[in-house]
Amino acid sequence: MTRYTEAIPISGGLNCRDLGGHVTRDGRTVKYHKLIRAGHLSELTPTGRQQLLDYGVTVDIDLRSSAELNQYPDLIPEGIEFIHFPCLDNDDTESTETVNELNKLYSSSARSGYLRMLYVYRKLVINSHSQSAMRQVFAYLLAHGDEATVLFHCSAGKDRTGLTSLLILSALGVAPEEVKQNYMLANKFLVDRLNQRISEAKQAHLNQNFISSIRDLSTVHEDYYDQAMTLINYEFGGIDAYLHDVVQLSDTDIHHLRAIYLE
Repeated sequence: MTRYTEAIPISGGLNCRDLGGHVTRDGRTVKYHKLIRAGHLSELTPTGRQQLLDYGVTVDIDLRSSAELNQYPDLIPEGIEFIHFPCLDNDDTESTETVNELNKLYSSSARSGYLRMLYVYRKLVINSHSQSAMRQVFAYLLAHGDEATVLFHCSAGKDRTGLTSLLILSALGVAPEEVKQNYMLANKFLVDRLNQRISEAKQAHLNQNFISSIRDLSTVHEDYYDQAMTLINYEFGGIDAYLHDVVQLSDTDIHHLRAIYLE
């Protein structure tokens, strides 16, 4: 079993995984201890903070909104640089909404959460704020990737982080089916979080529509991935065109990224 299918053990962390180990279409391999994807870092224990340092993380890129950051700041240790590149700064995820607001929004239909996620993925691909964040991420990797070990994260490490991982792995030349596998693996590491949220909903006597919505909001789905890729393919001309025209990576940039992150 390849290491990228397992979580990095970080006490108080969530869905923390190394992008290393993926094999590219030309037979090279993404380096370990260079690119790490994760969920929130707002509950890190002292042990977890030390584990990040021991793993070699030097930079924490937070993709969450300003509201999420202010409410749940990252608990990173000294020695790790913090950078904020908000992906959807008006927070179109449900991360900062109250239970009452969620109840009203998601109790009306069992498909409310699912439809909300399709909307979020559309916005992640086409919204100028999200596109700007992706350009900032790649600009940082190009400028500092040689010496940095970068962890990037959002709230659950599945949507904003998932799109970022999709773009990074695609830029490095990993095959589309393996990029999708990396995306879908999030569900393996979010089971406990999902079960906790469902348990809380049941204790609050929320209806089955709400519980169905929570399930759709708390997991990844092939339909979400396909929503993003359909837009990338048909609105922008494919992933290579999206990387060049939207993320603004030149052929030289792609070559440089591969020199940094592949072996």
